Amino acid sequence: MSTDKEPFLSRWSRRKLESAKDQTAPRPAAPAAAASPAAAAPGAAPPTAKTELPPVDTLKGLASEYKDFLRPGVDEKLRQSALKKLFHDPHFNVMDGLDTYIEDYSKLDPIPGEMLKSLKQANRLLFPEEAAERDRQIEAETARMAVADAGTVPAAEAPPTQVAAAGERAAVAAAAGS
Repeated sequence: MSTDKEPFLSRWSRRKLESAKDQTAPRPAAPAAAASPAAAAPGAAPPTAKTELPPVDTLKGLASEYKDFLRPGVDEKLRQSALKKLFHDPHFNVMDGLDTYIEDYSKLDPIPGEMLKSLKQANRLLFPEEAAERDRQIEAETARMAVADAGTVPAAEAPPTQVAAAGERAAVAAAAGS
């Protein structure tokens, strides 16, 4: 905190007015600016003209110096071509491994047929005949397993039986008893 007795707003207003007066006061020209040839002739080219810069074709990536091309007054096209040359260096063209979405995912790779057959959701849609055959095999296997577990033959698979008359029943029972 300030130990001045002047309130904050008064001090702020006074300092703002003083800075505005300082900005409107004429400043003397610097002697170094008057001595430079660029300041003497406003239409003249700056000291870093195209003739002083090395040709862009001679630049060798990171091994070359580029700060002369970045100075004010250098032609924008020349600056851009120098920076293009710089960023075509292999140092800047290394993939970092974090570009996971760089590939073109609009071109689909076909899934091999053997893999499609192993997908349960694709079997019924793409191979309905094979799926129906497989379902019949599974149903037959479960029926056989149920018979083996229960010890009985299902009615559909049992051999046909003949119905005997009353007199024949007695003969069959006597033959079975002997």
